[in-house]
Amino acid sequence: MSETTMQHIWQPETGITGLGPSSVEVAASEMGSIKRIWAEQKERLKGTSLLSKFTERLSREWAIETGVIENLYQIDRGITQTLIERGFHAEFLTHGSTNKPPGYVINLLRDQQDALEGVFAFIKQNRPLTTSYIKQLHSSLVQSQDCTEGIDAEGRLIEIPLIKGDWKIHPNYPTRDGVTFGYCPPEQVASEMDRLVAMHQEHLDAGVPAEVEAAWLHHRFSQIHPFQDGNGRVCRALASMVLVQAGLFPLVVTRNEKDKYIDALEAADKGDLKWLVDLFVSLQLTQFRKATALSENILTEGENVASALSGLKKAAERSKEARQLELQRVFDLSRQLEDDTVTAFEELVPELQKVLLSLSHRGAAFVKRSNQSTNHFYWGQIVENAREHLDYFADTSSYRSWVTLNMVWERRARLVFTFHGIGRPFSGSLVCAPFFEFRDGDDNEQTHSTIVPIAESAFVFFHDETQEAVADRFRSWRDKVVTVALKQLGESL
Repeated sequence: MSETTMQHIWQPETGITGLGPSSVEVAASEMGSIKRIWAEQKERLKGTSLLSKFTERLSREWAIETGVIENLYQIDRGITQTLIERGFHAEFLTHGSTNKPPGYVINLLRDQQDALEGVFAFIKQNRPLTTSYIKQLHSSLVQSQDCTEGIDAEGRLIEIPLIKGDWKIHPNYPTRDGVTFGYCPPEQVASEMDRLVAMHQEHLDAGVPAEVEAAWLHHRFSQIHPFQDGNGRVCRALASMVLVQAGLFPLVVTRNEKDKYIDALEAADKGDLKWLVDLFVSLQLTQFRKATALSENILTEGENVASALSGLKKAAERSKEARQLELQRVFDLSRQLEDDTVTAFEELVPELQKVLLSLSHRGAAFVKRSNQSTNHFYWGQIVENAREHLDYFADTSSYRSWVTLNMVWERRARLVFTFHGIGRPFSGSLVCAPFFEFRDGDDNEQTHSTIVPIAESAFVFFHDETQEAVADRFRSWRDKVVTVALKQLGESL
């Protein structure tokens, strides 16, 4: 093995490094609001089965995806959803739905779910993180995995017994595309893990934001790679621990985010932790949006009288004046984003007009904005887009508005940015959810509307964010959405 083929993930000169002063700069302004609103939601859900069902499904999703992205097994997407909703049972793994024996896969899934439940229990005990607990966590995660892959003296891939709950005794340096990636050597693992735990406690004492600390702990642990196998699963469990301790959601990295995840880790290897922090924040927002869907069922769940009265009492404790100020703040932020959207759309109109006129003498492009008499438009489309594509509960009773970029040629289309509440009751957060709507007529002069989703996720913003922070986040997100929309338009011309 020549030195030129070695890429050091763990740096021999320095070992793992702590967080510099830039840790505050990469923190996310929306995380405090997510934590606050989720805490309020959990309080309201006491006395119902909705919270336990949600957390159970979340832990199953974590258990499934943490193994999928490590290539421990593959599970069909449809079967994945069945397992999340109904539990881990071998009979759900039909022929062809997984690439490993069903019984083996189910055992791995149960081990991984039990390990996450163990993290929750660890948090409730308010214990400090220790290397002995990390070993215990590893042992739990790999309980049903007896072997891992290795390379023999002749370079052949072989299966070797897996060491469970103890540090590696041989180097685990993977090779990809002719490059060998160097992690911490076995003889220095124990001291580096002691440093990792000590630094983590220092960060907690200093009040490092949870999303930054989760990313730091995940990355530095991955640099050490202290176990023979299972390091990725332990990384995500430890990051989940940090986030849940802070009142947030476990870190669920799905197969859909695998490429972004790898890119973010590689950026962190080069000293830029922001990509990983941003990914973790994005995944928290994904779970937050899913949690708002509980609002659809909370009124039908059989709450007992005591919990209902308790909720009324807590609601009454909040002064009307403070509540109105909170609402007004996020409404003002929304109107600023709407102004920004109108401006961005109007900048597109001249070029769009030329293109559409080249297709039809009726070609036209123009921008419209809602007012008090039209803000109820698109209610059905908003609900469909939220439920079917973006995984959140749309609340149009607290606030609603929209901005459209309208296009006419032989067809009619409009890019719609809708602004409205998310979840119920309203708690100072709004969402911008975009979609494309095509309106076409048939031979019977009937008009048909088709909704086309154009965003991976809706944009959520909160009353206690600054105008600058929201605007910066929004413009980056908006530009990506508009790019997708223009590509979609090009395919329809």
